[in-house]
Amino acid sequence: MTQSDYIREAQKLLGVTVDGVFGSDSLKALRTVLGHTLVAPTPSASSRGFQLSERDLKRMEGVSTALVAIVHRAAEISEVQFTVTEGLRTRERQKQLVASGASQTMNSRHIIGQAVDVAALVNGEVRWDWPLYPKIAKAFKAAATEQGKRITWGGDWKTLKDGPHFQIEP
Repeated sequence: MTQSDYIREAQKLLGVTVDGVFGSDSLKALRTVLGHTLVAPTPSASSRGFQLSERDLKRMEGVSTALVAIVHRAAEISEVQFTVTEGLRTRERQKQLVASGASQTMNSRHIIGQAVDVAALVNGEVRWDWPLYPKIAKAFKAAATEQGKRITWGGDWKTLKDGPHFQIEP
């Protein structure tokens, strides 16, 4: 069974649209089942949080449902908006990244759908300024803790700091 098949099965059980994509409706239904209270961010100049785009959701196809849930929650509580740039990768894509120097390993958690990369958005534009990424990481770490999961942020690595990278731990 593929990741999308598992998501479809869960969507059937949750009574939401069955499309194989773990989107906001699936997340809300899951939280309801788990007893979490849903609080929508209130629109104001100082409010945090945002909704992931359809493109973000598409880029997370094949990613672990637990990590997708963390990404959604991080979006709700992050003080810095972000976009998902990559989720599940093929071995061929990983080989390209290693060859170009953008990655140092063929053992990437992206290959098994347990990692995502994000990019900070400021006024709708992608930004790579390092101070933005610890703020995003704070939201990811809080979201993982809320959900009883462990994540690793690439920005905490001793070598090759990778601010955009988040991976769920077994």
